[in-house]
Amino acid sequence: MEFSTSTWVILTILVTAIISIAFKVLNDRSKKNTFIILGLSDSGKTSLFIKLRYGEQVQTHTSMKENEGYIKLEDDGDPLTKVPIHFVDVPGHEKLRFRFSDFIPITRGIIFIIDSSTCVKNVRSIAEYLYDIFSNKDVIKHHIPTLIACNKSDMITALPPERIQTILENELNQLRNTRTSALDHQDTSITDNVEFLGYENEIFKFEHLENEIRIEKCSVDKNEFKGIKTWVAEVYEGR
Repeated sequence: MEFSTSTWVILTILVTAIISIAFKVLNDRSKKNTFIILGLSDSGKTSLFIKLRYGEQVQTHTSMKENEGYIKLEDDGDPLTKVPIHFVDVPGHEKLRFRFSDFIPITRGIIFIIDSSTCVKNVRSIAEYLYDIFSNKDVIKHHIPTLIACNKSDMITALPPERIQTILENELNQLRNTRTSALDHQDTSITDNVEFLGYENEIFKFEHLENEIRIEKCSVDKNEFKGIKTWVAEVYEGR
């Protein structure tokens, strides 16, 4: 079967377009322009993603796969960035949290959502998740900044960010001691891949980390999360 000249031209254009699109996708993936939203289940991270993307609240369920998309960040209709931002909402289920590491190579910033009203009850799980993030070699190497967003601040049982910071630092300090002690009895080939968190012989503080850590309160349900959008814009624009 023979093709006419016009058919060959059309096929050439289509192939060129497909190659260009594929190259753009791969190129975007190689850039660190993504913000990942992490946290335990029911912390409100998927609600934040939906509010950012659609501007409205819908009922959410425990996610078993990532939600992702390019979102235009605006404040009262005014754009906060020149281009849409790529967000990824990683499942908070205990068996799926590890997936965050798959996105670290393209991550510009991390938003970690905490339920301010149940922080004390879930402090060990929160600390373990944060420990895995902060001790990740790529997070340390690239100084990936993290915003700890204390959600549901409107609840009567919610703790203020200052109190949450103290609780988390104390728990991370205890967790560091436990994990360090356990590593002393493991093979050196394993411990060589583990980064020590903070300063040795000093009580753990967020300020000891090489990447910037910011803690802010918010209430996704009440549309009070301007601080998150502002932080994302600042990090993305390099301000």
